Amino acid sequence: MKRLLLILILTFSFQSWTKADDIRDFEIEGMSIGDSLLNFMTKDEILDNIELNKDVHSYLTDKFSQVYKYNGLSKYYLVSFYIKKRDKDFKIYGITGSMDHVENITECHKQMDEIAQELSKIFKDTERKEANYNHAIDKSGRSKVKEIYFLLKTKSKARIVCMDFEENLRKKNNWIDGLDITLQTNDVTEWFNDR
Repeated sequence: MKRLLLILILTFSFQSWTKADDIRDFEIEGMSIGDSLLNFMTKDEILDNIELNKDVHSYLTDKFSQVYKYNGLSKYYLVSFYIKKRDKDFKIYGITGSMDHVENITECHKQMDEIAQELSKIFKDTERKEANYNHAIDKSGRSKVKEIYFLLKTKSKARIVCMDFEENLRKKNNWIDGLDITLQTNDVTEWFNDR
C-alpha cells in the first residue's frame, strides 16, 4: 500500500511537467527555478540559514549559497535551494527535494528508476546519463552515490540521486540517506563543473 501511495504521489507530482518546455516550468513543493525565495521564507530566515551553512559546505563559494527549508512541506523531508549571495531578490537557481531512505537504499534505487522512467518520457530528446561514485565528503570511500541525470539543451539539469552514507559518518553528522530530485539552471551546472 505504501508503495502504491508513493507511486501515485510521484505521478501526480510529475503530471504538470509533461507540458514543460523549460526546467523553470517544473515545481518541487510548489516552488520553481526563477521564483524568489522570499515567496516561501522570510528575509531573516534566509540570511540566518546562509550564515548557519557557510562553514558546513566547503564547496560553497562567493557565487552561491545553499538554504534549507524543513517546515510546511508535504512530499519531501526537506527542500534546499541555491541562490546567489548578493541577489537581494534571492532568486532560486537550483532546487532539491529530499526524501529519506535510511536503512533502505534498495527502495531508494527502485524509486529512482521509476522517476527516471517518467522523466525519460518528458525529456525524449534529452541526453540521459548514469553514474555510480564514492561521495566526495567521505574520504574512506564507503559512502556511495548513484545518479541519473538529464542534461537539457539549455544546459540545465534534472537530477535524481540516491545517497548511502557510511553509517557512523551519517549518525555523527545527523545526515540522511535518501533520494534527491534536483532541478538546476545552467549557472549552477557550470558552477559545479568549475569547482
